[in-house]
This record gives sequence, C-alpha cells and structure tokens, in this order.
Amino acid sequence: MKLFFLAWYSWAIEIGDTARSYAVIVAMIISIVPLMVEKLLKITLPFGVKSIIVLSLFLHIAGGVMRWYWSPTFPLFDKVAHFVSGLSVGLIIFVFFLVLDLWGVRLRKTTILIGIFLLMAFFGGMWKVVEVSNDVLNHTIYNDGLSDIIGDDVAHTIGSLAAVAVAYLYILSVPIGENIHYLIRRQKRPERTRAGTE
Repeated sequence: MKLFFLAWYSWAIEIGDTARSYAVIVAMIISIVPLMVEKLLKITLPFGVKSIIVLSLFLHIAGGVMRWYWSPTFPLFDKVAHFVSGLSVGLIIFVFFLVLDLWGVRLRKTTILIGIFLLMAFFGGMWKVVEVSNDVLNHTIYNDGLSDIIGDDVAHTIGSLAAVAVAYLYILSVPIGENIHYLIRRQKRPERTRAGTE
C-alpha cells in the first residue's frame, strides 16, 4: 500500500494538486499509527483492523487524487469508500473499548456495541459537516446535493452495522472467564526448551 500512496503523491504533484499531495502524506502517517499503538501499549490489534484502516485511507486518497469520486466509470466508488470508512472507524472505536477494558474500565457488551453505533452516527454527521464546509471554503465538489448526502449516510450506516457485527463476533470468541481485552492481549509464546529444539 505504501507504494500506492507514493504513486498517488507523485500523481498529485504531477497534476498540481498540492492540497491532496499533503493529504497523501497525512494518510501515510496515519497508516502507521496502529503499529505505534501496538508498540506503545504492548498489545496486538484484532486480526483485520490494521488492514481495513489502511484500505479506508487508500480509498479516500485514491478517490480524490485519481478523481474516482466523480468518474462515471466508478459510479459507486464514493459509497464503497463510505462503507469501508464506517467499518474501519467502527473497529477503531471497538479497539478503544478493548483498551478501556484492559485498563480496568469494564462495560457491558451491549453497551459497547450500542456505543460503537452511536459514536459512528456522531462521527458520520461530523464528516458531512466537514465535507460541506470544505466545499464552501475551498470550492470543491465532494458534496453533490441531498441525494449524495443520503447515499453516503446509508453506506456509512451499513459500514457501522458491519463494524458492530464484527465486534459482536469477536466478543463471542472470547473464552469463558476472560475479559474482552483478551482480544488485544499479547499471548506469551511458550519458551522453547533445548529438548524441544533438538
């Protein structure tokens, strides 16, 4: 993915799109944040979380730099990007709840699932405010009227529900007697004895 990000950066520079070239750099930095979180907190993120975050960044950067948001060749690109973003941000919120559990803040499983959905609804609304504000201030065309807002909200909501479903499946996989931070706890590798290596 880093190669794709570098390609988008080069193309943004080539076409004189300075703002999006900066966005590519920011996206590259954000893409390594999950690795830094794992190192700093000494945890392992659930399978797929890091990949979906990078995919979300990739889609939004590619959509802007390559003009796929507005291309008739990819009519549903914007909706797919909003779905993936809803899923990725929902899983980030889920990881936040797992870290809280690791730190001793215990919440009911239903509270966590409802919390993911409600926080996603809030962030989705804020995203639309930022998108419309960006169009007004920078004369861009990310927002294409009421039908676009509704379509984006539907895609975003479906992504949020997918995140809730994935979080629920992860919670179901926690062994009986374990807290949910089991999902991010680093499992100690068994020490290899000399006999085991021979």
